Amino acid sequence: MKKAAILLGTIFVGSFGLSAQSSKNLAPSAYKPEVYKPEVKKQYQGNTQRNTLIESAAVTTFWSEDFASGIPSGWSQNGNIATSVWEYRGPRTVPSNSTGSRGAFAAGTGTIQSSSAGNGFVIFDSDYLDNGGVAANAGSGPSPTPHIGRLMTDTIDLSAQNAVELSFTSYAPQFFTNYFVAFSKDGGATWNDTIELFTELEVNEASVEDVQLSFNVSGYIGGESEAMMQFIFAGNKPGNINGTGYYFWQLDDIELRSLPENEIRFTDLGGAPAKDVTFNGDPAYGKYGTLNDDQNVSLSFDANVYNYGSATQGNVKLEVEIFDGNGSLVTTLTSPAGGPMAMLDSLDFTILNTPSWTAPGPDNYSLVYKITSDSLSSSNTTTVDTVAFNVSENTYALDWGLIDNYFDTQSAAGDMVAAGTRYSLENEDSDSAGSGLVFIDGVDIFLSLRTDSTADLEIAIYDTAGFQFNAGFPGGTTPQTSRTFTLNADLLGQLSRFSFTETDSVYNNGTWTEVEVPQAIPTGTYFVVVNFFPNATNGIVRIANNASYPQPGEASIFQTGDGDWFGGFLNSNTFEAPIIRLVVADAPRYDVSIKEADQNQFSVYPNPTNGEGSILFERGGEYQVRVLDMTGALHLNETMTVNENEKRDFNLSNLKSGVYMMQIEGEGLNKTIKLRVQ
Repeated sequence: MKKAAILLGTIFVGSFGLSAQSSKNLAPSAYKPEVYKPEVKKQYQGNTQRNTLIESAAVTTFWSEDFASGIPSGWSQNGNIATSVWEYRGPRTVPSNSTGSRGAFAAGTGTIQSSSAGNGFVIFDSDYLDNGGVAANAGSGPSPTPHIGRLMTDTIDLSAQNAVELSFTSYAPQFFTNYFVAFSKDGGATWNDTIELFTELEVNEASVEDVQLSFNVSGYIGGESEAMMQFIFAGNKPGNINGTGYYFWQLDDIELRSLPENEIRFTDLGGAPAKDVTFNGDPAYGKYGTLNDDQNVSLSFDANVYNYGSATQGNVKLEVEIFDGNGSLVTTLTSPAGGPMAMLDSLDFTILNTPSWTAPGPDNYSLVYKITSDSLSSSNTTTVDTVAFNVSENTYALDWGLIDNYFDTQSAAGDMVAAGTRYSLENEDSDSAGSGLVFIDGVDIFLSLRTDSTADLEIAIYDTAGFQFNAGFPGGTTPQTSRTFTLNADLLGQLSRFSFTETDSVYNNGTWTEVEVPQAIPTGTYFVVVNFFPNATNGIVRIANNASYPQPGEASIFQTGDGDWFGGFLNSNTFEAPIIRLVVADAPRYDVSIKEADQNQFSVYPNPTNGEGSILFERGGEYQVRVLDMTGALHLNETMTVNENEKRDFNLSNLKSGVYMMQIEGEGLNKTIKLRVQ
């Protein structure tokens, strides 16, 4: 157990995979302020339910402020410069409480939707303070960035209250800012404890207009007679080479009140995320929201929690319920028990980790994380988070079906020129045993509506062997396969398919029929790399990202214009699981005839082949077997005398990759099949 000091918003690091996570090469960001046009999060697959913080029904309020009369006279401000101030917006102020930001880039974003917004609210209008409402005047406003706004309460007597909850309503869009609430026990002489807010918000992402946050602050100011709080907009967040601050923070309806008795919450702790999952027992393995059925591996789960409520909790466990697509319970995984946990004590993933589970087959599963104790059962606990997880016959995806943010060609220092995701394809196609091959139909990418609709994308599949951050792929490396595509408006704002199939033909009852067949590649582990080529002036390529779980090491990569490769950004999970999905196909069939009489005479497998294969003759006798290329050149001419149901092997590994004709003649049979050698 670890005592108190629970800070919301630590840097994400994989729990069982701390070393794997730290191996990422992280790049500085290069975002520039732009007109704030948030793209709506789209839940285009499955259902991900984020844990919500639920206000207790029966609470006693000790102290409150709803700004009905403006900023109280006893409060004070202490920005890094005198003009870095919070403003009151009320019914009779100019501007009034019907106006949000006055900044050039955030104007028109609206106001906080708190329960007492009609009385007014307070705002730190960073955007306006930097540019005075004129985009061309960036840095010339009343208080240019990087600036810090500090709004401090007067002293609050909590000497009779040892268990204290802080609650308030906020509205905050993010550019590059840290949001804090700091606490003092001695009337503002020292500020020893701090909570960081909105760590989950990425650039150009916002909280909802009425998000209510609540925190157990008993360890910070409980029982103190000279308690104070300070709300800090720190517009000096490091990590972006093009400036910090911007947009705003609106605040209202602040309360200090009694705590619920029994409540446990998930929390980031010691560099590990609140909830995590490990694939294949390996912290360096990608955390795939959709596994391909042929690459199915085990999952195990872990969590970090702390006791938010006032009562001590015993026998604390993590339960993960797994439901299939019909809503039927498949299994429940349970961690060992920990505790007792006094108020503000914590338990981490070293205790709260489950046995492993492997999905029985393709389906749309729901993974339900729950924390239980002697006082909280799986039916009444409020510590619940549900995540969609899929096993698919054809899709393979690093993302978990939810868009958390977007990144683009201007996101990184030096500009991003390519991005990719890693896929383990170690198992051959299950319908093509012995081939050593997997088959690719294409790649699905979720492109933003802001993407240049005339841009070109080159999508290449590279073996991961020898890849290193910064250095990239070894010299002379060529992709297994690549395709180039030109975009159009119909491909934007949705998950779009970029096909890797090619036209081929099948011999069917004496007729060659053209069909689309997938691309074959040898088994292995690959990066699917998308190279960006905007064509419009100031055009960008912008791709959706999912941050449901922190991804390890090389799970996702991007390249900057100077040739360096990175695995993410400093102090950000903007780039965790780009929605660049691999579409896996079944092996193509090259049947020569569908006549019932012919089907029972022989079969050739695998097809496609790596050169080695077999012919199974169901009727005994003597057969002449020939292999010719498409020009008619003869490469194999062999007489085979076989018994009924006898198998004879062949070896064509000396041949170049391509399509060949295999002729089999004898015992009343004279047929030609199309044989693909990879």
